[in-house]
Amino acid sequence: MRIYGGRGRSNLGYVNVYLMCNRPRINDPIRLYVDTGASHTTIADRDAIRLGIDYEQLEKSQAPVIGIGCSAIENYHMRNVLLAFRVSGGGYHIETLDVVTVLKHEPQNENERMIVDQCPSLLGIDLLKKYAVRFTDKSVILEK
Repeated sequence: MRIYGGRGRSNLGYVNVYLMCNRPRINDPIRLYVDTGASHTTIADRDAIRLGIDYEQLEKSQAPVIGIGCSAIENYHMRNVLLAFRVSGGGYHIETLDVVTVLKHEPQNENERMIVDQCPSLLGIDLLKKYAVRFTDKSVILEK
């Protein structure tokens, strides 16, 4: 089974996924950048806003997320998340994640806000470990 994605900003690989969750209720598409250096699949602030995620419905993490060149970032856990991937040959393949991290930055000025808005949502090693990941000039391929 193969899942095909594209190459986006800075030539990074991504997959388009349909994200489903009961609490908070989400049933929407999202682009996740393939990041073998990310421990967990993560939803960035701008996607959390677009998806209408209410942080009050999430469990606050006790440990902050630390990113490359970043200070500690407040984050939350969204539980029992389904990710639907379109697969080659038609149809969808569903993966379940017990926890997806949702980021909540607190930018102090407009410059910081612009930087936060550029942060992509990530497909992390928590799911990628199930796949062989391959990059071509124009795509990324996840294969089981």
